[in-house]
Amino acid sequence: MIDLLYTLADTLDSDVVLALAFLGVTTAVMAAGIPWLILPLSFSSGVLLGGRLGVAVMLAGAVIGTQLLFFGVRRWLAAPVRRRLGDRLERYDREISKRGFFYLVGLRLMGAPNLLVSSACALSPVRARTFALATLIGIAPAIVLAVTAGTAV
Repeated sequence: MIDLLYTLADTLDSDVVLALAFLGVTTAVMAAGIPWLILPLSFSSGVLLGGRLGVAVMLAGAVIGTQLLFFGVRRWLAAPVRRRLGDRLERYDREISKRGFFYLVGLRLMGAPNLLVSSACALSPVRARTFALATLIGIAPAIVLAVTAGTAV
């Protein structure tokens, strides 16, 4: 996948097209819950797009992709899981209602798998806006570091 982006960068001279390609790939990777690809993609965007544009594209793609995953799980899986688990989720719901934002920021900062974090949040009463903001705050440091490392190449 990354080789395809390098080939695309060689054949196209437009930063806009390349930025849109990175945005699409990042969104798809995050929405599919594929683990451990965000940092290599961020590094590559730093190499090909530079610092500011690379960070902006990667953050936008990551937040959009996690929101798509969040909404998909909430729409199609939350009700069946809640029916199956019943009252066992009551304590989880109370804790997430109180401190969900901080839990989510911490999990994102630690690098917990996106699929698990997004799915667990979709099962909880956390609002989509809170989820997006906490995701942005939590993944920003890793993306900024990876893009910055890519610009040094």
